[in-house]
Amino acid sequence: MTVTTAISRTSWPTGLAERREHALGQVTGIRQRLEDGVAESQRLGYLAPDTVQALRDAGVLGIMTPDDLGGNEVDPVTAFEIIEQVGMVDPSTAWTAAILLEGAGQLATQLDAGQAAELFKDSLPLKAGSLRPGSAEKTDGGYLITGQWDFVSGIHHADFVSAAFLVDGPGGTTERRTALIPVGDIEILDEWKVLGMKATGSTAFKVNGVFVPEAMIFNPMATARRTDTPLARLGMVPYVLQMHPGMVLGAARRALEEIIAMAPTKRRGSRINIGTPKSLAESSWFQREIGELDAQLSAARALALDVNRRVHEALKEGRDAVSQGGQLDLELLDLMQTSASFAGKTANHVITRAFRHAGAQAIADDTVLSRLLRDINTILAHGVLGEAGFEMHGEYILGLQTLDNRRMV
Repeated sequence: MTVTTAISRTSWPTGLAERREHALGQVTGIRQRLEDGVAESQRLGYLAPDTVQALRDAGVLGIMTPDDLGGNEVDPVTAFEIIEQVGMVDPSTAWTAAILLEGAGQLATQLDAGQAAELFKDSLPLKAGSLRPGSAEKTDGGYLITGQWDFVSGIHHADFVSAAFLVDGPGGTTERRTALIPVGDIEILDEWKVLGMKATGSTAFKVNGVFVPEAMIFNPMATARRTDTPLARLGMVPYVLQMHPGMVLGAARRALEEIIAMAPTKRRGSRINIGTPKSLAESSWFQREIGELDAQLSAARALALDVNRRVHEALKEGRDAVSQGGQLDLELLDLMQTSASFAGKTANHVITRAFRHAGAQAIADDTVLSRLLRDINTILAHGVLGEAGFEMHGEYILGLQTLDNRRMV
C-alpha cells in the first residue's frame, strides 16, 4: 500500500456530512450553467466549453481524486448523488463528467506517486479511454502503440487517453494493459453520428507507433498502486457502477417532472372529441400511473443508495477490499451490477411512459422528453446499465458465480 503524506490541497470540508452538503451545493450552484449549455453541446457533438468549465469550477471533476493531488474525494453515496443531479439536467453531461472524473481518479491512483505528483502539480488532468484492445509492440523502456480505439467518451476535453492492449500473462493467460497517451500524440476521428447521447462526443482515435514509457502503462483490472483512500481501493468495474445508475435515475426523475408540469393543462384527444376531455392531472388513470412510476423510480434509487452505503462501509472498515486482489466481495459486486441494471430498466420505463403521455408535445427534436428518450435507449446499449446484469444476478443466486469466473457485462 502506498500512503501519501502530502498536505491536502482541497478547500472542501473534511467531515463526511459537511463535504456531502458542500458537494451537492456546488452542483446546485452550476445547474443553470449546465442547462444553458445543453443545446450547444447537442449541436457540437461534445460538451460546450462553459459546461466543462462549470464542472471544473464546482469541483465535480475532482470527486475521485485524492485531496492532496488537488481533488476533493467523496464517498460512493455522494458520488452517486452528484451524478444524479447532473443527470437531471442532461444524461450526456452526466456521462461525460463521470468518465472524465473517473479518468482523473485513475491517473491519481494507478500511476506511481512521483508520476502522479508531476501530472497533478498544476491542475487536474483529465483522461478518456477505451477498453477495446489495440496493438502494442514491446520495446526498450516501454511499448510502441498502434491502432484505433472507439467509444471514447469525453475525448474532446481530455488531457490524456488510455489505449488498451493485451499481453501474455502467467500460465498461458492473457492480461489487459493500458497505455496513457497525451492527446497531442493522437488523431481524434469524426465518427460519432448517433441517435442519442450526442453530446458525449464518444468518437474514436487512432495512433501509429507512439512510444509510451513503462511509467505510463498500467493494468486497469488490477489493484491500484495507491490504496490509501477508500475510492482508490475500488476495482475498475465498481468504480463505474457506483455512479452510472445515478445519471439514468436523474434523467428519469427529470422526465417525471416534465410530465407532471404538463399534466394540469395537457388534454389528450381534444382535437377529435366534441367535448373537452379532462386534463391528465384530472384523470384517475393518469394519477394511478404517475403514482406507480414514482414508486418504481424511488425503489430503484433506494436499491442503488443502499448498495453504495454498504460499499462505503466496507471500504471505510477496510474489509472486503484489497485483500482479494483489490476487489469487493462477490455479494457487493453482484448487488452493484444488479442495481445498475435495475436503474437502467426502470429509467427506460419511466422516460418512455412520460414521453407517451406528452403526445405530440414531446416529439420535436429539441424537447427535453425527446432527448431523454433518445438518450436512455442509447445508454442501454452499454453493458454496464443493460439487462445482462440480471443474467449475472441469476448466476449469483444459483451459486454458479465466483470471483474468478465473474465476467464484465
